[in-house]
Amino acid sequence: MKEYIFKHKLLLILTVGVRIVGSIMQVFIAILIQQVIDVAVLGDMNKFVSLLIFSMAYFMVMGLVDYLTSTTQAIYLKKTLIDLKKDLFKGLMAKDYENYMQHNTADYLSHLTNDLNLVETNYITPYLMMIGDAVIFVLTVVVLVWINPWVTLSMFLLGGLLIIIPSLFGKKLEYLQNHVSDQLSVFTTNVKDILQGYEVVKSYQMMDTVSQEFDEINNGLETAKFKSAHLKGIAQAVSMIFAIATQIAGMAIGGYFVIMGSMTVGSLFAVVQLGNGIQGPIMWIMQKVTLIKGMKGINAKLSDIIEVGRTQETKESLTEFQDKIALQNISFSYDQEKIVLNNLSITFEKGKKYAIVGGSGCGKTTLVKLIMGYYQTYEGQILIDGKDVQSPKRFSLHQLASMIHQNVYLFDKDIESNIVLGETFSEHHLQKAMARSGVLKFVNSLSNGIKSAVGENGKNLSGGQKQRVAIARALIQETPILILDEGTSALDNQTAFDIENTLLNLSELTVLTITHKLNEEILSQYDQIIVMDSGEIVQSGTYKELASVEGEFKTLMTLLPKEASNAA
Repeated sequence: MKEYIFKHKLLLILTVGVRIVGSIMQVFIAILIQQVIDVAVLGDMNKFVSLLIFSMAYFMVMGLVDYLTSTTQAIYLKKTLIDLKKDLFKGLMAKDYENYMQHNTADYLSHLTNDLNLVETNYITPYLMMIGDAVIFVLTVVVLVWINPWVTLSMFLLGGLLIIIPSLFGKKLEYLQNHVSDQLSVFTTNVKDILQGYEVVKSYQMMDTVSQEFDEINNGLETAKFKSAHLKGIAQAVSMIFAIATQIAGMAIGGYFVIMGSMTVGSLFAVVQLGNGIQGPIMWIMQKVTLIKGMKGINAKLSDIIEVGRTQETKESLTEFQDKIALQNISFSYDQEKIVLNNLSITFEKGKKYAIVGGSGCGKTTLVKLIMGYYQTYEGQILIDGKDVQSPKRFSLHQLASMIHQNVYLFDKDIESNIVLGETFSEHHLQKAMARSGVLKFVNSLSNGIKSAVGENGKNLSGGQKQRVAIARALIQETPILILDEGTSALDNQTAFDIENTLLNLSELTVLTITHKLNEEILSQYDQIIVMDSGEIVQSGTYKELASVEGEFKTLMTLLPKEASNAA
């Protein structure tokens, strides 16, 4: 994480340089005070007035330097945090599907918001401010030695006791700040879950239940924040006690030397002013060191995610599909216990249409996700035109295949944006995709047409309309392979029949369809129907072949509701 502090070196030097100038000017206020008071005691009016005018100009320049300090620091933090967030986001997006799904999306949101706020306030900013504190401390010691070395020695010894504070509180504060980070993640996760389930909460009168749940996580978060703030308060109070003791010692010894006639009254005022330059910087530095040490766990967590983006294995994207996809002896399990796919072998030839059927949990979706590269920890081989996707070069199918997911997700943008997904397509391609997917049937009735906002996850559209948009965005890519994972399940039977019939008549397209709608007229158009059960292929063949023999396929046909087999 420290590398980000030094990433913009010139801007860092400028920021630090301006802060150093401000720190130098702050120390020399003491000398200015000394001169003004000594001149006043001597009764030299002309010199007194001149010093006052100079002091006014001096403080105006200090104000300008303070403005430049704030501005350069703000620019530096902006650029640094943009880079940090960019790399963190890249790391999150670079996670493989299996790893990404191990955590809630709210955890990732918490990393990008709460944890990065802590990095800014408890790590990067303290580093910048410590430089100014160190300059104030060094210059203060020099000026104090010039005024009176004995006063300097006494203040330095007492101020040095402040150094022990990070060792007393650092470890405990690190634990408490990590706990705050964890509780922020828990809070974000649970509140997101409750808000997304608003309709269920209302429908089932769950207000008391969710209110109690919210109160518990809210109390947990605020309690964790209180414990962290409480310990910080103790550390700051102990620091302040030592700081005040240091200043009192300086005043006492300085007063003694004034009485003895070896120091002027102005020098005593300067010592009092400079006392803040001994105990203040030490106290501030120790507080900041404590904060920085407390960030160790959070920094490590974020650095691990960033490293994923840097070490992401580059896959060679295949640009042509010429022959077939072959799965040989594929076995896969999610938790090393329950086998989802068991020694499965199947070949999908270019231009042919395949229907994959079977009961829930038999491995259909896992099969197509393996083909798409979602999972890497499988046994066997997946070959695309004879190239093993797990070979040292590692090949990706994403440029050759589009997948229509069972659970459609729409971004909170307009319909067109959810179809083109940031790419540029001709009006002809857009209209063709919308026509084939059935989007045109409803989009023209909307006041803003394809520019109509879909809302959060498509809440402004019906389930069927959302699925048509998902089909359109797959078709507009014009990839040679199309995978539908229950891709028409939210459509009425007639619309689903029409769209699927259209897709099956595209001779250049290789289609893999997972379906529960065993419509005879549609299934008869598939070149091969693959029947799965318990992670294995138990039957395969054309509709006519499978329907004429006893087996799992015939059983599935019998169990289906009658209306599911009707086109209308």
